[in-house]
Amino acid sequence: MLTSPIEEIKERLDILDVVGSYLKLQKAGANYRALCPFHSEKTPSFFVSRSRQMWRCFGCGVGGSIFDFVMQIEGIEFGDALRLLAQKAGIELKPRDPSFARVQTERKRLSELVELAAQFFEKQLSSTTGEEVKVYLAKRGLQEETIKKWRLGYAPETERSLLDFLLERGYSLEEAGRAGLLVRTEGGVFDRFRSRIIFPILDLNSQAVGFGGRIFGDKAANKELAKYLNTSNTLLYDKSRILYGLDKAKLGIRKQDSTVLVEGYMDTILASQAGSENVVAVSGTALTPFQLKTLKRYSENLILSFDMDLGGETATRRGIDLAIGEGFNVKIVVMEQGQDPADVVLVNPAKWQDLITNAKSLFDFSFLSALSRFDKTSAEGKKAIAKMLLPFIKRIPNAIEQSHWIHRLAEELGIKEELVQEELKKIKEEALYVPFARDEGVLPSAEKTRKDILEERVFILLFRNHSLLAFISDNWIPYVSLQAKEILAGMQKSADFTFQVFESLFGQEIMAFLSYVAMRAEVESWEEGEEENLEQELQSCLTHLKRIALKEQIDELTQKIKSAEKEGGTVLYPPKLQELLEQFHTLSKSLHAS
Repeated sequence: MLTSPIEEIKERLDILDVVGSYLKLQKAGANYRALCPFHSEKTPSFFVSRSRQMWRCFGCGVGGSIFDFVMQIEGIEFGDALRLLAQKAGIELKPRDPSFARVQTERKRLSELVELAAQFFEKQLSSTTGEEVKVYLAKRGLQEETIKKWRLGYAPETERSLLDFLLERGYSLEEAGRAGLLVRTEGGVFDRFRSRIIFPILDLNSQAVGFGGRIFGDKAANKELAKYLNTSNTLLYDKSRILYGLDKAKLGIRKQDSTVLVEGYMDTILASQAGSENVVAVSGTALTPFQLKTLKRYSENLILSFDMDLGGETATRRGIDLAIGEGFNVKIVVMEQGQDPADVVLVNPAKWQDLITNAKSLFDFSFLSALSRFDKTSAEGKKAIAKMLLPFIKRIPNAIEQSHWIHRLAEELGIKEELVQEELKKIKEEALYVPFARDEGVLPSAEKTRKDILEERVFILLFRNHSLLAFISDNWIPYVSLQAKEILAGMQKSADFTFQVFESLFGQEIMAFLSYVAMRAEVESWEEGEEENLEQELQSCLTHLKRIALKEQIDELTQKIKSAEKEGGTVLYPPKLQELLEQFHTLSKSLHAS
């Protein structure tokens, strides 16, 4: 009997179906493989095991269950992965309390309403005015398939077309208001979006949560109307958290290990159409801590392509400050004055790709900007340049990198580094806004030692041929780690070499390790006749493990002997020292004999 939604999801969903919806899997023996979506590679090292319902990349080392994969590839927390997979499995998660249930019910209803609105706007492109919109979008460089991919639409000029459409389908004005789709005036209640090209804003799961609208037609001549209008914040949509296009760009960001951040919807769409699959846009707001937190799940490299006025306390500068403080590697796309990505892509897509490739580091760009604005030979110019650049340098978390830019600034201004450091100290620490703590997720494991690799190899060989366990006598046990000792003891007591038995013997950490080495044994290429050499390889691994253990013991004894010699004073060989020397001699003989 299934005791939890997690177990029920694992029972209903096949990991091949879930992973296969993101990646193209190819059969490889008993398993399936693909190019890893989490790092760049030419030869597939990403494997999926149907029998164990797990995945692992032997290139970058990540792996785990169906939940781990969705969390990694979607860049979401476990709770969100649980809800997403429950939806795929057709499982309704039980609410924890009545208030939670009410919020979930309202969220679901609003989500359905917003999706219906998105379909309504899309349908309007088939109208007479909608055809004019498509002609306009074509002139801007959008292909028909791109318009469909990004679900662009049109909001009619009429006052209540959308509201009447929603009311006819059972939704209320209050619900439309909570979804951010109406405005109230003294004259009544009207559609929020009228005579506008509509850009649906989607969440990470590609669900419509809000809209952006660009003025179109005769209304565009009215200077009192905003050129762009966004949905106000709702239960579904928070502009400080959403990044436009991230649902489509997240895989591209992982593959290219960088995010290109632009300002506008058209910038994002045209850049994507031109082949830049890692482009997203801020959604009517300056770059925020929440957006940075989301982006960092995918890559720490950020390429900015928008108005880069770094002087003064601009919103752009504050966003960059946050990114630097959070450890992002920031680069800048330098375009001609007055151009934006959409302009460049429309005229020359290849030039856009070249601009991305040759993006300047933030600090190179900042130095160029400051030095071009002020005279570095005058006292006033030196002061202005330092005032502009020091806050950036202050925010660099890495001391070595910070030292490099201190040296660079001192060199440019023709002054001593000590003077730059003195001015740097005067910048108030409280100005260094720390937006959020670093994620407390799974941290990268430390690099494997030679001992780790050898022990891992021993268990790979055992899974390749279970009978090899007979060649591991008690004489070898003292030379392996505590975890290896526990596993070997359990294996030797068990009559059946199966995971069902192992699950009754070992904890979660050891089971994860065994799943990993068992999969390695399955996917590793074994040449014909190599099976006969497994025993010899096992003996070689054990011999090397013994030598490593003996060397560690000898090193430890050497330190003890040095301490004993100091404590012995004038006594030539005190009893404690004599005992240590005898142990050292015994271990040395064992090492040379191994």
